[in-house]
Amino acid sequence: MKIEIHELAVNEFNDAIDWYELQVKGLGKRFKKTVKNQIQKIKRHPTWFLKEADYIHKAYVPKFPYKILFTVKENGIVIWAIAHMHRKPWYWQSRMC
Repeated sequence: MKIEIHELAVNEFNDAIDWYELQVKGLGKRFKKTVKNQIQKIKRHPTWFLKEADYIHKAYVPKFPYKILFTVKENGIVIWAIAHMHRKPWYWQSRMC
């Protein structure tokens, strides 16, 4: 199944990697690997994950306060956000228009 990642989701992912790496050397790399592993699980079994809303699924990032928000479509998966769970909820919703 094809995965498309929204441009702003890529930006927030890269920002989080950089921030974690500044906190502790190697932590950004660990965050990146954990997110990529979770994306692979989403790709293999997208409907296994809980729903955030009617058509939005969420996959929690193990050991980090982030979740991956995505939709499942006939031709693939769209990741709308790699969102910190303690920030303003639904900030990413305008990306779906």
